[in-house]
Amino acid sequence: MKIFKSITWVVAGMIPLMVMQSCDKDFDAINKDPYGYTPDKVSPSFLLANTIMASPLDPGMHERMTQLTNDIFAQYSSNEGFSTQQGITNDEWVTDFAKSYFFQFVANLNQAIRIGHASKQPLNETQICRIWKCWIYSRSTDIWGDLPYFQAADGEGTNPPYDSQESIYKDMLKELKEASDSLTTSNPPQQVGQDIVYNDDISLWKKFANSLRLRLAMRLTQVEPALAQQNAEEAYAAGVFGSAADQCIVKRSISYGWGNDYQYTYYYGWGSEGMSRSMENLLVGLGGQAFPNPPAGAVVDDPGTALPPGDENTLDPNANKFKVGIPSKVDPRGPIYFEVSSDASGANPDATVNGVAHVDMRNRWRGTPAGLSSTAAGKQQYQISNQARLGSRFSQDHERGYEVLTYHEVCFLLAEAAQRGWSVGGSAQEWYEKGITASMNWMGVDGATTAAYIASTAQNTYGTTVAWGNNSGKTYLGQNVDDPLAKIITQKYIALFPDGGWEAWADHRRLHLPILIPMAAPDPTAVTATDGGPGNFTRRITYPSIEAINNKANYDAAVQQQGPDKETTPVWWNK
Repeated sequence: MKIFKSITWVVAGMIPLMVMQSCDKDFDAINKDPYGYTPDKVSPSFLLANTIMASPLDPGMHERMTQLTNDIFAQYSSNEGFSTQQGITNDEWVTDFAKSYFFQFVANLNQAIRIGHASKQPLNETQICRIWKCWIYSRSTDIWGDLPYFQAADGEGTNPPYDSQESIYKDMLKELKEASDSLTTSNPPQQVGQDIVYNDDISLWKKFANSLRLRLAMRLTQVEPALAQQNAEEAYAAGVFGSAADQCIVKRSISYGWGNDYQYTYYYGWGSEGMSRSMENLLVGLGGQAFPNPPAGAVVDDPGTALPPGDENTLDPNANKFKVGIPSKVDPRGPIYFEVSSDASGANPDATVNGVAHVDMRNRWRGTPAGLSSTAAGKQQYQISNQARLGSRFSQDHERGYEVLTYHEVCFLLAEAAQRGWSVGGSAQEWYEKGITASMNWMGVDGATTAAYIASTAQNTYGTTVAWGNNSGKTYLGQNVDDPLAKIITQKYIALFPDGGWEAWADHRRLHLPILIPMAAPDPTAVTATDGGPGNFTRRITYPSIEAINNKANYDAAVQQQGPDKETTPVWWNK
């Protein structure tokens, strides 16, 4: 199958397409499909609703593309036991994502947009399709770079060429502006029950479009800062999210989903979702707040015992130390994100660590280094069941919605924009502190703890602090870890957990922030160094391998344009 071949995909459950044959002189008229999508029969909303519900990905694809790919490259979690752990693409997963998800969503939305335009009516659904298509494309181009875009799924049935990421981004910014400007309550209402995000509240769709435009604008800060500034300022002026009530959350619904309890939670049962060492290092000590509800008898602030060198990247301040117990001070969100190891999480009460027998792995809040070798990964000190593991809020709350774009993310986007001197209605400090507060509120942290956290000068492992006016002056590999930009991106990284791994990985490629420890034993074809520089991390995902066979001419042109089809090739905005 040609992954990006431009055909019309019909959502399962819709009226089937019927092919009729005739030798009548009125061949064209008779062979016109009486059940096909036509403006007088079908509203774009019927194609839109299913696409919106499905595009956060079904349980299996969410597990592969979010949990085991983007989250691993962003180092939200580690040691999952798949090839992505060493920084390389899993071709099977990417192929499934391309042909079954990205391609089908785009085909469906393009069909809906064509129907909307053909109706010659000012339909809000048409504009919402344009907005949602930008969200889907932004995720896809961020992992691949150049993609078929302008001629993709255009109804012509031919393989479209790959377009440059630069042209895709610039068109998405245009599309979001035009779609937002075209949305109005003067247009006919949407089909009842089809708007599963905002229930036909057009003001909120406009805010989402503008907030998404802001996100995409900030992606261009290092490659086209003037264009980034223009779009960020215009998006803010047009109206972005103003509170958590505005944010875009796709809620689980058996009516539109698969009826699977894990649809928007993270699969946990087979031993997955252990906290990474990078995440641990960022959270421990940050904000100076006491570890909440410490388990009885847990060791506190264990300095650690030495492990033999060789398994871990020595740039980690905590490399080659085995620690039990919990830290005394931690970011209050940390123990919500990842819970202390226990019998319930599968922790071994009688492990052997570095030749020492009878080590109790319960009551630990520790993380695992990224990119361990297959030999090291199996050792007791690194097994996920013996680490801090994903919190029940994300692994067991079966009614949880998927966070497409949140108010706290918008606050941090605006904080970065303000720090760059752009006009976005407030100072960098104001937006930064609003972002922290919104994130804490979203996680249920009380106001007093939040206020103390924001005022704290307590340092994390690297020397990063929360208080805006404080700078520890510390550096990591020559990079300031506590200047305003480092503070903003560190807090954004923490706040976007867990659904924001796609964004966290993009931010790290763009800014080399927050501080992440290089993989210990990466695949040398995907990651070329382990010294802590930007080249120490995966920069993109490779195209599905069958594209080089079934779509060779367009694939070859894309490689010539973008660079080798390797994980080491940066995408356009990363250059």
